[in-house]
Amino acid sequence: MSMGDQTTPEHVRAAPPRRRIGAYILPGDPVWLESSLSRYYSLLDALVVVAPTNRRGWTGRPVPVDLCLEIIARVDTRNIRQVVWGQWEDHAEPMRADTAQRQAGIDALGDTVDWLFQIDNDELLPDPGALLEMVDEAEAKGIGAVEWPMRVLFRRLPSGDYLEVCSSSRAPRYDYPGPIAIRSHSRAVDARRCEGATLRVTVKGDDESLQLRHEPAEGEVRVARLGPEQAILHNSWGREPGMIRQKIRTWGHASGIKGQLYYWLQWFPAPITWRWMRDIHPFARGLWPRLSRTRSVRMLLVDADR
Repeated sequence: MSMGDQTTPEHVRAAPPRRRIGAYILPGDPVWLESSLSRYYSLLDALVVVAPTNRRGWTGRPVPVDLCLEIIARVDTRNIRQVVWGQWEDHAEPMRADTAQRQAGIDALGDTVDWLFQIDNDELLPDPGALLEMVDEAEAKGIGAVEWPMRVLFRRLPSGDYLEVCSSSRAPRYDYPGPIAIRSHSRAVDARRCEGATLRVTVKGDDESLQLRHEPAEGEVRVARLGPEQAILHNSWGREPGMIRQKIRTWGHASGIKGQLYYWLQWFPAPITWRWMRDIHPFARGLWPRLSRTRSVRMLLVDADR
């Protein structure tokens, strides 16, 4: 092994010379932002931060934009970021504002990149090199989007372990909420989902995830390429209580009193009741069958996020 190989971080592999990679970030959620961006930052040629001028999220509630900007600046040691200011609110249909804000990031990157990452702040990609390889495969197949499996973290325990969503048989299971890599100039239609075909990359041997029990949808191409350790870790709910209450008030799926009931009856008592909890997704029946305990998260986080 050469000296250069020894100094390259294990989780990063060099991007193909011809492929320019960008990313956009929505600066509304600081949880895991530093850990998330640090995993793939060295691969980027351009970075766009799509920031609301009024510091409010899609539902009109305040979000910590300035704190997120500080974290991004700390990670961006090459000073490649461009901040795009605007306003994205829709009290009646927050997901429309979500989609519009993402489209603003895609448009701002424009011709500066060939492909772009759209990895949310609370998502941790263990193996960015594997994603680059699948971008190459998608390009070869004429497909403009790559979707990745996600392991969903539900609750952080006092020990530092996490409760993770699993199948009814306690086997690993994964969500597929939309592409995390897309061609430049893509058109967003529903949050991260874009027009055109998608390469859905799955974990080899996975037959437990609900979204894989159906036949591929039109424009969906499935390939089984990954091991469980390469799936994204999604810190959907593994946060402090105050942050979860804020999340419920500001997220795109906001549901008023139903969200509050979910917090108090499901999420809050989970450290005690998790062994007996079933069908726990807040609005999609059957998607999250039950919970298991995982200890493999902390090693992937920067110190500030542990």
